[in-house]
Amino acid sequence: MSAWRTIPLVVKLDGAQIASETVCVSAGAHVLTIVTALPDRGLAIELCSSFVGDEDVATHATHLVLGPPGRDSRISVREYENAHVDPVCGPRDCAYEHVAILLEELTELGYEVSIKVPDDAFEELEGG
Repeated sequence: MSAWRTIPLVVKLDGAQIASETVCVSAGAHVLTIVTALPDRGLAIELCSSFVGDEDVATHATHLVLGPPGRDSRISVREYENAHVDPVCGPRDCAYEHVAILLEELTELGYEVSIKVPDDAFEELEGG
């Protein structure tokens, strides 16, 4: 059974670092789920991304955005060429795509966004 792992992102909105937590889990060999929560009062947004794929087929992902308060939940489905986003051989690329979706969502809310991904952020994720 897989355990949740932390991806230590540093999220800044309008220049100030905010509280955040990003975790991921593999569900079998071909599914990777990544969840980021930004719990600050007034923002309270969560992004849940699940990537499903294999080396012989395109990767499909769902991105569920919850919040901020007063905004309806949204879900999008995207297809990625396997060579670019692959939950089996490239979990790092899935995490970067998750971060890109988070960046889009926060920018759309009017924030100046910076998300730093430390160099060692994927050691645990890629470690099995």
